[in-house]
Amino acid sequence: MLIQKRVAKRLLPAVVTAALALSATAANAVTFSGLYVFGDSLSDSGYFRPAIAAAIGPTAAAGLGRFTTNPGPVWAELIAQSYGGASKPANQGGTNYAQGGAQALGNAPASRVGPFNAQRPSATQISEYLAASGGRADPNALYSVWFGANDIFTQLEGLLGGTITQAQLSANIANTANAEVGQVARLQAAGARYVLVFAIPDIGVTPAFASNPATASVTAISSGYNTTLFNGLRASNLSVIPVDTNTLLAEVRANAAAFGFTNITTPACQPIGSSALTCSAANTPAGAANTYLYADPVHPTSAAHAIVADFVKSLIDGPNAYSTMAEVPLATRAAHIRTLDSGLRTGGAGAVGRVSAFAAGDGGKSDISANRLSPQTDSKNRSATAGVTFRASEAFTLGAAIGKTTADATMGSLGKFETDETLLSIFGSFKSNGLYANFMGTAADLKFDNVKRYVKLGQVTRTNSSSTKGSNASLGLGLGYDFAFGAVSVGPFIAYTAQNVTVNGFTENANAATALSTDLKIGEQTRASKITSIGGRASFDIGKWTPFARVSLEQESSRDERFVTATPVTIAQGISYEIPGYRPGKKWGAATLGVRGSITDQISLALIYSGTFSRTNVKEDGFTANVAFAF
Repeated sequence: MLIQKRVAKRLLPAVVTAALALSATAANAVTFSGLYVFGDSLSDSGYFRPAIAAAIGPTAAAGLGRFTTNPGPVWAELIAQSYGGASKPANQGGTNYAQGGAQALGNAPASRVGPFNAQRPSATQISEYLAASGGRADPNALYSVWFGANDIFTQLEGLLGGTITQAQLSANIANTANAEVGQVARLQAAGARYVLVFAIPDIGVTPAFASNPATASVTAISSGYNTTLFNGLRASNLSVIPVDTNTLLAEVRANAAAFGFTNITTPACQPIGSSALTCSAANTPAGAANTYLYADPVHPTSAAHAIVADFVKSLIDGPNAYSTMAEVPLATRAAHIRTLDSGLRTGGAGAVGRVSAFAAGDGGKSDISANRLSPQTDSKNRSATAGVTFRASEAFTLGAAIGKTTADATMGSLGKFETDETLLSIFGSFKSNGLYANFMGTAADLKFDNVKRYVKLGQVTRTNSSSTKGSNASLGLGLGYDFAFGAVSVGPFIAYTAQNVTVNGFTENANAATALSTDLKIGEQTRASKITSIGGRASFDIGKWTPFARVSLEQESSRDERFVTATPVTIAQGISYEIPGYRPGKKWGAATLGVRGSITDQISLALIYSGTFSRTNVKEDGFTANVAFAF
């Protein structure tokens, strides 16, 4: 984003009319296979470095070449570090095609090209990438498109020079925004799925324009460009990740001290007015990279770039973390099913015609380790159940129960949530000699309370709060045969459990008076689980007590790719995007150890431990206690 200082100094009052005309007509844990960056100096990670080295020598040029407080990284380099890979400039063997001075629509005039290389507009940068990739965009990579500021500078120069009219300025800037939309569409047509599209920051409040009478006009032009850009993306039905850096940086300026900035009006690079491209710590005040907002009249410091990078990560990691909200209810339902199974077994051991009441509790943990599709997610699960069983005949036992399950879950350092369910279950079993079959059906309303997402922005951490509801329904079927060898019983079994979890959509900080740039609206999630269990069980009668064990191989057949939909609240156009959600492993083992027996003729007790093993990224265990009273 190379700017000529004379543009700021010579702005005409007539720009106000052009700005008004334009505004009136313009309506992380995820891993990607690569990062491909297209843009101008705000994303340039050192495109001009070889030319600088040739001009002043490699030693003098070391650490220079970025439009920030060198040698600090720009946001794109930080994002590459977070999601895998690097963001080296494309002319140095990397995947960052951005170049200072680049425009969205066309080539800059000679006065704006800069001292080293001809400027490459958006179409050229994307053509270079597609030529290198055989015309196809990797669908598993992350892409970034950020243009527009240089087009505005060029149009302002044309207005000041008398080569265009006010009406032409408005039309040209609108055409520029639509050209950027066209290049995004081109990327997605080639296969790109995850494309970051950035709003341009408010140019009018940069040091280059802040003291100029036409500041408000340039601010309105910046806003108009963003409006046209996002309107075009929405009208074209392009699912992109919209990055509202305009609102973000406005929030930083409004609360600069909290973000660690002591100067948001003066450029850090000395002398004032010099370009950050060749600016280093040698010609900036001590600590300026962290305490100044601007490196030169229009470019942010490395501290500001770090805030932008954190903001981008929040747009990706936030929806991904929320995907685990649909996973925890699977674990709490498993705890409830364990209590039902314990009650059914106790009731099935009673006399024919006997009604038994039982109460059971289960406590356990379900831990999902950090992986490419989720943050570390740990939940503490509790289940309490009260029910009755009826031994209808030698063969049939029926039952019904009500229950309560809760969980306290953390999403690593990204947040937390609580679940609460009130459940209604019916269940039963059939036994004939060694053959047995059982079923369990459960439905519940699901509540998610105290949902918190922590958003890091530099040295500031925000807490985005929300709550929502949902539902959780499951059906379990089992079939097996027990072979008796005196007091010992062993045999195989097969079981099938289907479960469907729905998490209703919600909006972060929905009751806040003013929406923040980090607030997201999260769409409804559905998680279907279909698990087949094959294994064996054994028991040993020793008087009134029966120790037992069960081992099985579990296989999840519902493993389709799942996404979480998010919409930034501050983007008026309501542009939504999808981020991959947690995906479970396919096979694992499960084991149960326990003992059940009678304390008196009317009172029986069961104590059980259940756990999983060899499960990719997941560890679950639980302890169940059941007491039954026969009537």
